Amino acid sequence: MNPSQRIADSYRAATIKAAWYGPSLAELLRQVSPEFAVTPPIPGAHSIAALLQHLLLWNERIRNVSSTNPLPPWQPEKEWAEPPIAWNELVARWNQSRDLLEERIRNFPMGDLSQQVLGRSYSCETMFNGIVQHAIYHSGQIAMVLSMLRARPL
Repeated sequence: MNPSQRIADSYRAATIKAAWYGPSLAELLRQVSPEFAVTPPIPGAHSIAALLQHLLLWNERIRNVSSTNPLPPWQPEKEWAEPPIAWNELVARWNQSRDLLEERIRNFPMGDLSQQVLGRSYSCETMFNGIVQHAIYHSGQIAMVLSMLRARPL
């Protein structure tokens, strides 16, 4: 198995099934009602929908990186400023984006993994490993928010 396939398998495990640490993102999302999706666990915190939309944004950014299209700079003030997407549409868009990004990683030429990402100081391999870590990090947040919402009194 080449490194691209290994990274794609890790991404699949974190986002679909077989995550070693607990439920994958897909397993968590199946437990989220539309009401829970848009409810912040505490004032000022991100909702599950906001977290998933952030993951979608970064999936699309990474999927569109090429030798002529740089990865946009990190701009914290813009990261959470996108207009909200309705929950069912958001999940559908996430699933499609997830599948397309996994395919891109899986089929990425092994010889190009060491190439520097346009607009960054690291390699494509580092970027792809980073998107796996990003999905895991925000999956943990989603699990925590879901747990907090479930613990609220009715």
